[in-house]
Amino acid sequence: MGLQKRTVWLDCDPGFDDWLTLLLVCRSPLLHCAGVSVVAGNAPLAVTLGNALRIRALHGLQVPVYGGCERSLMGGSETAQNILGKQGMATLGETLPSTAQKADGMDGVGALLTHLRGQQASQAKTTLVAIGPLTNVAKALQQGARAMQTLDEIVIMGGSTDRGNHTPAAEFNIFADPEAADIVFRSSIPIRMFGLNVCRQVLLTQTHVQEVKSWLGAEAQILGGYLDAYQRIRSSDGLEPMPMYDPVVALWLHAPELFGFQDAPVDIELDGKLTRGMTVCDLRNRAARPINTHIAMRADGDAVMTLLLKQLKKALAS
Repeated sequence: MGLQKRTVWLDCDPGFDDWLTLLLVCRSPLLHCAGVSVVAGNAPLAVTLGNALRIRALHGLQVPVYGGCERSLMGGSETAQNILGKQGMATLGETLPSTAQKADGMDGVGALLTHLRGQQASQAKTTLVAIGPLTNVAKALQQGARAMQTLDEIVIMGGSTDRGNHTPAAEFNIFADPEAADIVFRSSIPIRMFGLNVCRQVLLTQTHVQEVKSWLGAEAQILGGYLDAYQRIRSSDGLEPMPMYDPVVALWLHAPELFGFQDAPVDIELDGKLTRGMTVCDLRNRAARPINTHIAMRADGDAVMTLLLKQLKKALAS
């Protein structure tokens, strides 16, 4: 009998680090990606969805891709284009080729719920991997709470136990739609959070970039140019390491032993003038408050980066 694969659904906002995650998840021998829903985040939805379709076409990935929410629950729109550029990702090499591919639908929330209802009938489990703003996930909870309760867990790249990145207090994915995050964290579904605090332990250097650029093949060369631009976000000369964010979740799925967790209550700050979007993590181990989150606290950064390059090289060769 073959190895039983873990079924995942990926909700994302590509973005370069989403690109790496999508590739690692869809080409993994351990995982079955049942679908990809796209949300506005790193850039507006038209851009993030277009990026997802071009990534799928470049690598020949056999996974349905659906458009999702283009605005936050409150109707706002927050992007990271001031840092990542108009396309939500930049390159120092050849650009990601265009494609005539279209989305498999524009109701990513409905597609997720349809998948989960089918899984419910067979008593199968799905892990929802959410690496962008949580608008699609919150909408799914509002429209199909019973189906969502069948999830094995929701694995999130977002939040932080300490400082933010989009504001001093808030990480971008949570800040982009804190009302959605609040709904998700109060859902009673098991949540596993990979925040900035753990991602900053997994560092990309120019040595890693040059290794990828040394690989043969057009896909590797295109990817290498974007990886190079991503690594230079903090310093244009590439001397300062750049944290890996979204791919850390995919790497945990492959090697959970490389990470350490602490269970704690997490609340989303909605009203603070300076702290809106903050993930308030109560790490004091007080028994009075119910625990709702497994928080990633530790990563073996060197081992995770070694695994990333290993899995990425295998994915590109598949």
